Amino acid sequence: MSRTLKLAILLLLFYLPVASQYTLPLYFPDNLSKNTVLGSFTHDGVVYFSLTDLVNVLNWTAFVNTEAKKIEIKTGEYRIKITADNSYAVIVDKMNSASVVQLYSKCYFAANSFFVPAKRFIPILDKFISEEINFDYDKKSITVKEIKRVSPYDIASISYEEKINGTLVRLHSKKKLLDYDSWVKYDASDKEKKSGWLYVTIANVRAHTEALQKVKPLGIVKQLLIFPSPTSVQLTFKLSGPISGTEIIQAEGSNDMLITIHTITNQQVAEKKQKSYERNLERERNRWKMDVVVIDPGHGGKDPGAIGVTKTKEKDVTLSVALKLGRMIEKNLPNVKVVYTRRTDEFVELYKRGQIANQANGKLFVSLHCNAAPRKPHPANGFEVYLLRPGKTEHALRIAGRENAVIQFEEGYEKRYQELTEENFILLTMAQSAYVKYSERFADLLTRKISNHTNLENQGVKQAGFFVLVGASMPNVLVEMGYLSNRGDEKFLKSNRGQQRLAELLFEAVKHYKEEYDKTLEEGKTFGTTN
Repeated sequence: MSRTLKLAILLLLFYLPVASQYTLPLYFPDNLSKNTVLGSFTHDGVVYFSLTDLVNVLNWTAFVNTEAKKIEIKTGEYRIKITADNSYAVIVDKMNSASVVQLYSKCYFAANSFFVPAKRFIPILDKFISEEINFDYDKKSITVKEIKRVSPYDIASISYEEKINGTLVRLHSKKKLLDYDSWVKYDASDKEKKSGWLYVTIANVRAHTEALQKVKPLGIVKQLLIFPSPTSVQLTFKLSGPISGTEIIQAEGSNDMLITIHTITNQQVAEKKQKSYERNLERERNRWKMDVVVIDPGHGGKDPGAIGVTKTKEKDVTLSVALKLGRMIEKNLPNVKVVYTRRTDEFVELYKRGQIANQANGKLFVSLHCNAAPRKPHPANGFEVYLLRPGKTEHALRIAGRENAVIQFEEGYEKRYQELTEENFILLTMAQSAYVKYSERFADLLTRKISNHTNLENQGVKQAGFFVLVGASMPNVLVEMGYLSNRGDEKFLKSNRGQQRLAELLFEAVKHYKEEYDKTLEEGKTFGTTN
């Protein structure tokens, strides 16, 4: 072992008194003469290895900032960034598009060497290098195979073909594209729909952005923009019409997707102008009317949530309040349908809760929870309402972290949520910008109701990155109804009187919100301007 590595391990042992020292074998089955060892140690059951050693052995290009304790590795088309005392890795592609991956264990830097968790980091590294690299936890070794990889892209090419009645776009795909959505947005000033954007979102695929953008569009397609994300890709086509409609179909005999963009005829233009404005307005009003409320009782089944001072379970409180609230809405607002993410003591994954809301065409999503301090009993008390945005305070981050921890009860959660990090939350909240003012308005109404009619301390409206709110494409809030770790709050929350009172105030907020929403929808005013 080199003197530098010995010093690094000694320094780590100084800071990590429970760590154990050893080296980690690095095997090259295709070239046994390259077999060597990497510096390594184990801390709290996590095996760490020297990334610096691996970079040197594989002759990768690396940029190191010792003052900032950062290392950037260049591997083919990608750059991988690691920062000491941080539990995230940042992946940047050739288009300078970045994604953040959680390592769950923080990295270390000592004696000019970076140490990363092997079990988590090696599978991430394997996706972005030309070699095949694996970590064997049982044998405590790393293996590198020099193989030629198959292209990681599902969609690697695109073609355009002009037709008499429009343009045909073909996406050449290696697999069937089964989960997709599309819509057209016309320029606001274009009354005749002669220009606009076609958005096509395809889930669970990777697209070769550079290759697709090299192909020059034809016909009424003037430009293609591509926005990749960890779980999907959005293709945005700039159209110059006039446009009569679009259609997406699967190509016969292949996995390709066909996108047909039809031009509009003069006769069709004339027919569109004859449509009644009032009829269109009424249709839009019916489409956007407040007719479905989705109630989400937090936790459930094998996930009890927070446990109170006297063993009160969060899952029981949230379900009881949810059912009481639902019955009030059904009784007093007959034109509003109530949808529950769960009606019994069952475990429902976070991502499914948003799916339930979307499938029901929900117009308002209310997620009910109870708060808890790290220890109990604890003086922290009161209620608070959260909106979906990256948290700005330690308190908000802690609350979001506790509520998001439920994903550990889900099978395959690491793959499902691994790239849903703070950076991606920013993109997701931008995507939900259309609902922000509605969410804020409901949060304000609810906060006033509970503050004015209970003794619960008002902790205000806050923001944090809750996984359960991510998938709900509608106005949404998460309510922490009180602290089960506080004796006073717990007594109120577990009592039938307290649960009934909270349900009543939630109902009053929903009712007030609906009245205000319906009025502004009818009059065409800006939402939230009435009192």
